[in-house]
Amino acid sequence: MAPQCYIEEIDIQEFRGIRGLKNPIKLSKYNIIIGRNNVGKTALLEALYLLPSPYDSIRGQPLIGRHRMPLVINLHGGDWTSLIYGYSGYAKLSYKLSTNVTLEFNLSYKPEYLRVDGEEAGIDLYIDSISKCFNIKEEDVSRLTFLIPNDTLFIKDLHGRLLEVWDAIVKEGLHREIVSRLVNPVVYDKFTEILIERNQLKLRNEVGGDIGPLYITLTDLGDGVEKVTTVGLALEYFKPRVVLWDDLEVAMHPGLVRSILRWLTSRDWQVVISTHSIDVLNIFTDLGLKDGKIILLRKTSDDFIEVSSYTPMEMGDIIEKGIDIRKIIDILEL
Repeated sequence: MAPQCYIEEIDIQEFRGIRGLKNPIKLSKYNIIIGRNNVGKTALLEALYLLPSPYDSIRGQPLIGRHRMPLVINLHGGDWTSLIYGYSGYAKLSYKLSTNVTLEFNLSYKPEYLRVDGEEAGIDLYIDSISKCFNIKEEDVSRLTFLIPNDTLFIKDLHGRLLEVWDAIVKEGLHREIVSRLVNPVVYDKFTEILIERNQLKLRNEVGGDIGPLYITLTDLGDGVEKVTTVGLALEYFKPRVVLWDDLEVAMHPGLVRSILRWLTSRDWQVVISTHSIDVLNIFTDLGLKDGKIILLRKTSDDFIEVSSYTPMEMGDIIEKGIDIRKIIDILEL
């Protein structure tokens, strides 16, 4: 069942390396973004992330951030100008929600406007429009989107945030659920739960024989398992409505990719993932999602982005022909 409200369309102008889109990007419930390096995949995810928190002065704090600033700003130097195309002027981001509400704002050192359905609006109306559409409290709007960047410091930051709310995580049983659903299907060990010991996350390993249980530090299980476990706990606890994952396949073997994709697409949230991996595409197409979409991006010589979309079935037919993902864009003449 599709979520009651989701981001149906986004238009981007003068944001990061994107001068503009030839046409707005239409999204489904589950989306895979592919394209060459520097085509704007990460910028697209970051633009979606900013929907509930366009300015650092917005009411409520972003979910994850360093130095109390939005995560996306810290990824690019901690200054708003790093998010503007050419580092001057302003960016304009526009979002159409599935309930036909359109939200728009410009991004600059001194914001000039917010708009709701084409009319200038204050921050209260902007937040209220999101709150009503997604049927969430106004204080939870800042949790609407959750960005998982391809950034080595992000998981460490997320570890710290989880430790702060660990009692609530245990109370909800998430320390057992995530191990059962995401970790155990792809490892030989039998883990039963995650716990805290000496301010570190550890997994309880039920070793047979006379050894008894061992407590393995999460970081010792490899970057892929650490990332999936940490992100899984965070998503289950914070319950965002839109999950944005940049380069999902980094540090993951195909089995782990399959586990996380099955889990992500079994939940009632909107998902947008960027990838360079044929494994991600193969697994995504094999899931047979009716509400899935593969979005291919291509940058023109004047820095505008052209877009083409395919259903999982259509992309599956292309992959079956043995076409390398790195050549798909050229073969499709995008």
